[in-house]
Amino acid sequence: MAKVEDYLREHLHSLAGPYLFVGAGLSRRYVGLGDWKGLLSHFADMTSQPFEYYRGAAGDDYPKAASMIADAFYDKWWNDPVFADSVKDWKDSVTARDSPLKYEVAKYTRTAMDDFSIPPDLEAEFELLKDAVIDGIITTNYDRLLLEAFPEFRPFVGQDELLFSDTQGIAEIYYIHGSERRPDSLILTAEDYADYNARNAYLAAKLATIFVEHPVVFLGYSLGDQNIQALLESLITGLRPENVSKLQDRLIFVEWNPVELPDIAATVMNVSGVSVPIIRATVPDFTEVFTALGARDRAMPARILRVLKEQVFELVKNNDPDGRLVAVSPIEDDGDTLDVVFGVGAKMTAVGVVGLSRWDLMDEVLQSPDRDVPCDLVVGKALGKHAITTYLPVFKFLVGAGLWKDGKWTPKVTVNAAAKKRADRYAGMFGKLRPEPKLFTLAELEADRGVEGILNCAMKLPSLTDDVEGLREFLIRNKARRSQGWWATQYGKATVAYDWMRYGRRDP
Repeated sequence: MAKVEDYLREHLHSLAGPYLFVGAGLSRRYVGLGDWKGLLSHFADMTSQPFEYYRGAAGDDYPKAASMIADAFYDKWWNDPVFADSVKDWKDSVTARDSPLKYEVAKYTRTAMDDFSIPPDLEAEFELLKDAVIDGIITTNYDRLLLEAFPEFRPFVGQDELLFSDTQGIAEIYYIHGSERRPDSLILTAEDYADYNARNAYLAAKLATIFVEHPVVFLGYSLGDQNIQALLESLITGLRPENVSKLQDRLIFVEWNPVELPDIAATVMNVSGVSVPIIRATVPDFTEVFTALGARDRAMPARILRVLKEQVFELVKNNDPDGRLVAVSPIEDDGDTLDVVFGVGAKMTAVGVVGLSRWDLMDEVLQSPDRDVPCDLVVGKALGKHAITTYLPVFKFLVGAGLWKDGKWTPKVTVNAAAKKRADRYAGMFGKLRPEPKLFTLAELEADRGVEGILNCAMKLPSLTDDVEGLREFLIRNKARRSQGWWATQYGKATVAYDWMRYGRRDP
């Protein structure tokens, strides 16, 4: 019998950084959220029939059962006083008969996370997960548990965000079935799966690249899970059966079984008549797995590696944006003799922090570029030199310094008076806003109002959109507005709104 931790340490040692592929089992373990059957059963109970009725009528096809539940739930949602608040908030966003069910699933998932705390007997295990040295995460879950564990990873929701964003393949979380942050993104019904499968060529190609280049550790799934079976079928189709051997040593399935002793071994699984080599581990808990993942060495944190990749991508794409590239030898030199040097500077001193301009601090909040300035020094030394009437982001630095969490001050801490005054002012202003019935993406807002229209309503943006990443990209694209008088002020306001939305407010 092999010890799981030792086996994984040795096996992963010479491979690229692993990805986690996370299913419902982890959310059930740490948050108490049900699996797909449990979720559908919860909402079927709000209709005139139990889940078993829909499952039988659908021939045990869960997406078809979800479509039937969504259809039965539609009239209930509009007419039952229990959902009056939801109808008030979302009625203008209903575009299909399954919309109400998706809104309520998202709300149910979000509410479970709002009050979540790790069970005491699992706290040590969850801390080991947070320390795992991984390159990225793929998940079919809707909840934000993984962002709680890896807060510095950047989330991408659904196929469209993966298609139209510059992903770097490191320190990122791919919500391939959608996220509770965007109810319309949820892959839930038979129609959703049909559309998902019809448009998944890009996603399949991206996942194939990950699977060939990285070991992938599956957590929270069973080997028979239909999502995993469908994924592997599309992967084999893309690779062709004769290339399946390229997955050797790459697929690691970890199955939780509390009554069995830990074991791990190489084996094969049959997918559409093709034998796929896998490593299968059975564990009574995840301690050994997470310990092995945390034992890997890395020269620098994954977040920093992602920033470096992002900067190189920008240099290539934009031909030295912001003057960050300095040639130390003629570019025309023979490529064989050209040296490329990256300098990662020492952490800023207090003197350097004091010298940061308001635009420097905005760049840090936007991570464009990300200088990794020490947040405690920014709060203590830099914020106070700017007038309170100057619009300046503050919450990223308060969060980084451990002074602000979940939309409020951390108990029993002493806060710099200037920083406290600024944060309380912004929290009061934004706290009075109420979301519009329909929230827009930044692309939709820009198409409707234009750049200047968005900047002119900067302090109302949290009530108009929840597209935080879209707002960040908008601000990076429009940095030139900083030198344009009136628009410089409006740009500062919009950055303050972004800072509140990403770091200041409690997650909705």
